[in-house]
Amino acid sequence: MSDAKQEILSIKRDSNDIDGQILNFLKTSPISPGSTLADAVMVTLKAHWLPLVLYSMGVRGEKLRTPTIWALHQLEAQARLIRRLCEIDN
Repeated sequence: MSDAKQEILSIKRDSNDIDGQILNFLKTSPISPGSTLADAVMVTLKAHWLPLVLYSMGVRGEKLRTPTIWALHQLEAQARLIRRLCEIDN
């Protein structure tokens, strides 16, 4: 058994409001087979915040470059998907 400290996040939202609909969408439309709501939330958080967290921890150079490229790729891909599905022209 690991003695590592764990961060626990619990999100409760009314299923009839938009926040609840987002959570339901992520729960029922996983980003990849076998992924969970928690996986979708963590991928989203990492894409938005991982480079800034690493930077705040003093990570620089190549150790910062690779995760930053990954995060930007995730965000750019999501923007392309939204534009395409929602029929928004650039």
